[in-house]
Amino acid sequence: TRSTQKMASCMKYFTLSILTVINLLNYMDRFTLSGILQQLEDYGFKQPFDDTQGGLLQTAFIVSYMLLSPIFGYLGDRYTRKYIISVGILLWSVFTLTGSFATNYWFLLATRCLVGIGEASYATVAPTIIADLFPTHKRLRMLSVFYIAMPLGGALGYIIGSEVVSLAGDVLHDSKAQSWRWALRVTPVLGAVAAVVVLLFVKEPPRGNCETHRHRSVRARSGFRAYAGDVKYLLQNKTFLSSTVGFTAVTFTTGALAQWAPTFVVRMSRLLSPEHPFTQRYASLVFGVVTFVAGITGTVCGSELSKLLGHWTLKAEAYVCSISMLLATPFLYAAITTASESLYPAWICVFMSVFCFCLNWAPVAAILLYSVVPTRRSSAEALQILISHLFGDAISPTVIGVVSDSIFRRIKPYHNYEYYSKAVGTQFSLFLNVFVCVLGGAAFLVTTLTVERDRKMVQVLTEVKRPKIQREDSSVVSSDDFDERKELFATEVTNNR
Repeated sequence: TRSTQKMASCMKYFTLSILTVINLLNYMDRFTLSGILQQLEDYGFKQPFDDTQGGLLQTAFIVSYMLLSPIFGYLGDRYTRKYIISVGILLWSVFTLTGSFATNYWFLLATRCLVGIGEASYATVAPTIIADLFPTHKRLRMLSVFYIAMPLGGALGYIIGSEVVSLAGDVLHDSKAQSWRWALRVTPVLGAVAAVVVLLFVKEPPRGNCETHRHRSVRARSGFRAYAGDVKYLLQNKTFLSSTVGFTAVTFTTGALAQWAPTFVVRMSRLLSPEHPFTQRYASLVFGVVTFVAGITGTVCGSELSKLLGHWTLKAEAYVCSISMLLATPFLYAAITTASESLYPAWICVFMSVFCFCLNWAPVAAILLYSVVPTRRSSAEALQILISHLFGDAISPTVIGVVSDSIFRRIKPYHNYEYYSKAVGTQFSLFLNVFVCVLGGAAFLVTTLTVERDRKMVQVLTEVKRPKIQREDSSVVSSDDFDERKELFATEVTNNR
């Protein structure tokens, strides 16, 4: 009936809203420490720590996050996804709250590792639920709504983290060594509430629900051989591989900027205006606002631009990703360079580079969903997370910190002003991101060469009629059936190009 259809439609958008809110909380938690990093380095514990250790806090989280993603990807293709999400959120909330009671650096580092376990369960599964809720012509726009939470959550992490620390100092009269702890006590409460909402109110759609009739009945097999088959399929998928390399460049650059940009601004302001430098609170607030505005506009524009170009070409998402990365390169270079002369033009360049990076979020997700069959999408999400974070933001904060410390130690003997050595070390280390941007743009250009064929391949695989030899009462079609017919369909797709 019409009322039933309306209720089902409302539930779709309710589920999307809940998943988006959780994604926002994820990124709030992820970047809270980045917004207070300078204070944490100087006053967090009895023994101050250096830039290498500061970068390691983010790396530790990302390493556990990426290593466990394939496990949750395997589970997400085979078991009830909302249960996986709920348990993951509860784990993440508990470990984040535990980190606020850390008595030393290594305790805090261990809890950040454990937080990654919870977030891995969510990031691999949530996009596949959205893919099963909405048909292809709506999917890209719905994904853009989901991915808006990434820059918005990151911005709120900077802003709320620094503001909560300031509030704790003003109202509770906590010292700088204690006030930072309150920044880690905001998201766990909200996360626990979200986990309960998912468990009680979210109705999970069947896998492949918005595909053709044939694919709705497909179920992924369990076991090591089945998972090995998934990985083999993905490693032979050229579009998946090249887009993952491009996305790795995005995560490397954004991970480095997210961790070090506010600290870099504070250090540069001490050089340019020693009497009135920026505070960590002010730098985090401005960077948060810049990330918020550029992130939302970039994510929405990336989605809408892809849809617009999609009227003329099946390569639209790949073109948007490649052009945006190549455009981000000069803006990022200008931001790092001009910061040594004036911070205000640098903010404009930061805005433009973040805007270009965020053009990628929805199109990259769409490329994966278009080029991978539904029964392997959670595994594909997991493998992409593993690769992009292993060589991206898992290492970039620490790499930047190590290079910064190395430059600092080399030039410090020649300058009495320590702030100069710190600022220059951070500046030169950030130039690594410019080179990585160029590599990312090149990888997405390679994607344009294969995405059309692989996208048509998936369409053929999901639309083919059931073979006559199949039993009428059978409700399960193995995903291995697709591999057996792959060459036949590849020939058909090639002839239709």
